Amino acid sequence: MAAHGSSSSFGDAPTPEERVRFVAASAERQPGSRVRVSVEVGFDDRSHVAEAEGIGTETIEIRMAAVATLEAIRELTDTPPFRLVGVKLMHAFDAEVILVALRDPESEGNRYIGAVPVRTTHVAATAAAVMDATNRVLFRRGDAAGRNDRSAAPEG
Repeated sequence: MAAHGSSSSFGDAPTPEERVRFVAASAERQPGSRVRVSVEVGFDDRSHVAEAEGIGTETIEIRMAAVATLEAIRELTDTPPFRLVGVKLMHAFDAEVILVALRDPESEGNRYIGAVPVRTTHVAATAAAVMDATNRVLFRRGDAAGRNDRSAAPEG
């Protein structure tokens, strides 16, 4: 299934400079069972930190990480936002895995799934799972609106 407005197949990946990169993620415990999640992502030669705050249960913490990652991606790429459908921590094959489901309102509401094994923290894995879902389609929306004239080279 190709993104709307594109004849590309899933095998066509964005070049490394067109990908949003994970920089850092953290969860800071605060008084009253609250937690603040910070996610930093990079694109081109810039980076952006987005934060989300809420009650510090594990389920809410990974949801906040997904929301913060989507906000950071939107800020850096100036693209219409993906909508978070859900995020889930699962145990599969003796490992913890974060699954993220996103809906792309720009692409007829297509749903995209990102999956990443937890290697360090749940927050970092959630940010990586969001990028796993978005980087495949982010710059193929319509007429590459995510580039916003950042590149003078014609597409080819």
